[in-house]
Amino acid sequence: MLTWAVTTTATLSGTTSAKHGFSPQRLERLHGQIESFVQEGKHGGISVLLLRKGQVADFFAVGFRDRQTEKLMQADTIVRIYSLTKIITSVAALTLIEEGKLGLSHPVKDYLPEFNDMRIFVGGNAQHRELIPAEVPINVHHVFTHMSGFTYGDNEEPIDEFYQTSGLEKADSLADFVRELATLPLKREPGTAYEYGFSTDILARVVEVVSGKPFDLFVQERILEPLGMTDTGFRVEDAKRDRLAKVYEHGKNGELQQVQRFEFEEVEGQKKFPMGGSGLFSTIEDYSRFAQMLCNGGELNGVRILSRKAFEQMTVDHLGGKPVTNRTYTEGYGFGLGVAVRTNNGLAGTLGTLGAFGWSGKATTLCMIDPAEELVMLVFTQHLPYDAHGLFERFTNLVYQALV
Repeated sequence: MLTWAVTTTATLSGTTSAKHGFSPQRLERLHGQIESFVQEGKHGGISVLLLRKGQVADFFAVGFRDRQTEKLMQADTIVRIYSLTKIITSVAALTLIEEGKLGLSHPVKDYLPEFNDMRIFVGGNAQHRELIPAEVPINVHHVFTHMSGFTYGDNEEPIDEFYQTSGLEKADSLADFVRELATLPLKREPGTAYEYGFSTDILARVVEVVSGKPFDLFVQERILEPLGMTDTGFRVEDAKRDRLAKVYEHGKNGELQQVQRFEFEEVEGQKKFPMGGSGLFSTIEDYSRFAQMLCNGGELNGVRILSRKAFEQMTVDHLGGKPVTNRTYTEGYGFGLGVAVRTNNGLAGTLGTLGAFGWSGKATTLCMIDPAEELVMLVFTQHLPYDAHGLFERFTNLVYQALV
């Protein structure tokens, strides 16, 4: 019978936690609940990392990154971060705005001509479609904020048939993928509503064209290398493959089983091509460096990635009351340039602070950043479907209740 195990950072102690403004006793509540998710067979392994005032306040991991071989979940475990890629893509695009090479109001078609003549689906089906011309061109702001009119094609709606019968999965490059995406009709007029979808992949392709560099190379040069994120990328090197966590789901008998297939990943640990909306592999240690940079307002250890004003623009609500059609966060949050932003404590559904921001990933990874509390909160597991057991809400409440 598989047993579970706990790993912690050796340098952490009750004194260290207290030094950084956490109650050691209340942190034990967090640890106990995280352990229970593994003990009860809900998740294979979970890691938690809390930074306060730029220092590690708590690291805690329980369970395994690979249950079959009993390899522990640890700080250097490499995971599929899925949509946590989107925040990195957004920061990459913001650096081009800072250089004057890109603007939020710029039409996407200025960089990607395939988006010149967009149509909106208003009825019928993929074979007998009813389309009308879009009146508003998709602009850079729309793809930052998921107001482009594109979806993920997974909402069980008539327009989903276009996505399911398209050649998106056959693409061999980001350029091919985005060109195919541009042949699909929009669900609605650009700029009228938030709908989660492939917008950030379009943004990544804009970054490629504007910078003149492959997207992965641009991200490597502008973000990963400057921040010392040596375990983050769109492929896991052979020497690091044993640190790659398995992703789990519940089988028909309710027991955890490995997920065997991942979209755009023909070889385990290696994406077919870089994408903006998903695809990065990282560790909780690595991603904490990126998150701390944002918590600091765009700078880490003397390396500035974003200006103060670009950071401010990124982390305010950009929806302006426009409807959110497929809500991937509670009503207490708006959406900025690639991140959800807490705007109403009463509607947020968890303990927290106005202005806190962050995002999450499909395989149940979460990053939340609270500049007012100088707090970075990360919880990583590898489980599908997304947050199936309510880990994120419990984690968030337990972190905040431990602050003193």
